[in-house]
Amino acid sequence: MSSYTERLDRLGRLIQGFKAQGQHEAFVDLLKGVTLVVREADNAGAPELPQVVDKAGDILSKAVNWAYSEGDFDFLPSYAHSFENPPVKDSLSLETRRARQAASDFIAQFERMFFGRASGEPTRLTDNQLSKPWPDTPHPHPKTTRLFRFRGGVPVTSTADAPIAQTIYQARCEITSDTLNSPINFAMTANASALAVIQQGGWKNREPLLTVYFLDDEADFAGKGKADEDDAEILSWHGFRYMGLECGLSEVAYEVAMDTPRQLAVVADSRRIKTFALGGDVAFNGWKPALGKNVHTMKSAGYDGPLVVLPEGRIARAGKGGAAIWNLDSLETHKGGKRVGRGKFDIEHSMRDTDTDIELSTGSAPTTTLTFARSTLTPASWHLHEPSGHILSGENGNKSHSYGCYSLDLNAGGKIVSQYLGHGGNVIAFSTSPGDPNVFVTACGDGFARLYDVRHPLPVMTIDSGKSSEFCSTVQFIHPDGIPTVFTGSDRYQNIMMWDVRARSLVYELATGNNAVRALCWDAKRTTLYAATECDYMDRLGFTHGYRAAHIPGWAKRMPEPEPVRGPDDDDDDDEGDGEHCWPENAPHEERYFGYAYDAGEHTLLRYQFKEDPKPDVLPEYGRAEMGDGFW
Repeated sequence: MSSYTERLDRLGRLIQGFKAQGQHEAFVDLLKGVTLVVREADNAGAPELPQVVDKAGDILSKAVNWAYSEGDFDFLPSYAHSFENPPVKDSLSLETRRARQAASDFIAQFERMFFGRASGEPTRLTDNQLSKPWPDTPHPHPKTTRLFRFRGGVPVTSTADAPIAQTIYQARCEITSDTLNSPINFAMTANASALAVIQQGGWKNREPLLTVYFLDDEADFAGKGKADEDDAEILSWHGFRYMGLECGLSEVAYEVAMDTPRQLAVVADSRRIKTFALGGDVAFNGWKPALGKNVHTMKSAGYDGPLVVLPEGRIARAGKGGAAIWNLDSLETHKGGKRVGRGKFDIEHSMRDTDTDIELSTGSAPTTTLTFARSTLTPASWHLHEPSGHILSGENGNKSHSYGCYSLDLNAGGKIVSQYLGHGGNVIAFSTSPGDPNVFVTACGDGFARLYDVRHPLPVMTIDSGKSSEFCSTVQFIHPDGIPTVFTGSDRYQNIMMWDVRARSLVYELATGNNAVRALCWDAKRTTLYAATECDYMDRLGFTHGYRAAHIPGWAKRMPEPEPVRGPDDDDDDDEGDGEHCWPENAPHEERYFGYAYDAGEHTLLRYQFKEDPKPDVLPEYGRAEMGDGFW
C-alpha cells in the first residue's frame, strides 16, 4: 500500500468518525488534508494517481453528504485550493454593506423619533463605512454602460492591443431586454444563429413554453408580428426577433439543447424529448419540415436526467446508472402531422391546465442504451467536451447522495475517464471555450466557480462567486482576444460578475434589474452576453410583492435629471419617493449602487452587446412593478 493511500485511509477514518457538528473549521481542515494528498501525488506524477483520486473521491463525496445532512453546514467553504492560490474573492462585501446600511437607517430613524432632527442632519456613515454612490466609483471609459460597478485598484490584463477584450473589460456595451415567462434555461446553436429559451408559464407556471430567438435576422422595430412563408409567426420587438412554440409536452420542460447541423431545438420533460425545426435546408427521411414544426418525439421513461447532442445526429439522455441514445436519422418523424410511436400518450397525471395542448405521441424508443461503469451514478448536469468527445458530468447529490464530477466516455459504455475533485455541492453547469481546449469551468451549488485542467484532478482556480450564502447558478468561460475571462451569475445577489483569470480578480459586476440569473450564454460572433433572469418578487400569478417607494437620485434615472434645489425650510423626508418608481425592499443593491437605478419588475432576457463605440444610453426601460400586491 502506498504512502498516499495510507494517508487517505487515516483521513477517511477521521472524517467518518467526525461527530462535532459545530466544529466546521476542523472538519474542513480534514477535507483540505485529503486534497493535499491528491495534489502531492499529482505533482509527483505518481503511477498510482488514478487509485488515489478514486479513493479521495469516495471519501470527499461521503464527507460532503454528511456536511449537509448531519454536519449543520449551509455552504461548505473551499477546501481544494492550494495555499499559493487561495479562492478569488470580491473585494466588496455585500453583507457588510447591508449591515452598515441598516445601521445608518436605524440611526436616522432614532433621530427622527427622539430628536425631531432638531440637531441637524441625521447621522450618516462615511464612504469608508458604506459603499460609495456610483458617480464616486471608477469609470474606465466615457462609453462604459451605467449598469455596471467597477472594483477599484484591480490590475486588468486587457490592453489596447486586444480591442475586443478591452471593450468587454471596460463594459462598453448596449443593454436591451425582452419579457419572458419564468425562465428555466436556454441553449444556443454552435453558429450563434438561434437561441432557445425554455420557460414555465400559464396558470401557476404549469405550462411548458419554448421561445426561439433568431440572432442572424434583422428585427422589425415596428413591433408587429407576421407570418413567414412557412406559416410560423415571427415577432419583432425592441431589436429581438423570435418565435413562440407550443412544446406539446405534458410537463414543464427543464432540459434544452441545440443540434446545429440539423437545425433543431431539443427540449424535454421527465417522460419525453421533442425536437423542433429551426429552418434551413435540412431533410429528415426526405421531409423538410417548416420552421417551428415538431420533427421528432422520443420516449425517455427511466431516463429523466440531463441531455446532450452528440456528433453524427445522436441525442443522449442520462438516468440513474445509465443513459439512452437516439439516432435521429433513423427515427420516425411527425411528417404529415402523424403521431410517433405505438398507442397514445397517457395524460391522466399531467399538471397542465389545458390537456388539448398536449401532443399524444408515445415517442420513439431509444436506439440503444448503456449502463455506466458506476451503477449508482446519477448525473445532474452534462456538457460535451468537444476536443475529447467525452461528457463532463456532475452527480445529482439529492438522488445519489454523491457529489462527484467526472469525464465519461459514452462510446466506451459510460466509462469514467477522469474524476475532478473539490466540489462542495452539486455541479449545476459547465462551460468550455474554444480558446483553451484543456480547461473547463464549473458552477457549483456551494457558491464557487472552479477552473479545471482536464489533465489534473484538482481545480487550478477557485472563484468565490456566492460568498458562502448562495449558489453559483451559472457560468461562462470565454477568450476575447485570447484573454481567459469568466462570467458568473447569481440568484441572491442579483448580478453578473466578470472575472479576469490572469489577474485573479473581479473586474466589475453588471446589474440585472434586481433579477436572479438563471442562465448565461456567450455569443462570440456578436460579442454579446445573454442572461435569462427571473424576478423573485413576482409570484406565479403575475403579482409583485415586497416593493417600497424608490429613492432614485436624478443622475440614476434612465434619462438623468439634475437634482432639485432644496431650500433651508424644505422637508428632507422623502419616504414617499418620487411617486413614480418603486424598489424591492430586500434588493441587495440600493438605488445609488449602479449608474442607472434599474428594476425589471418581471422576468427578462437581458442582452449585453459589447461594442467598440456603443451608445451608453441604450438601456432597458424601468419595470412596472407596484407597491403592495401589484399585478404586472
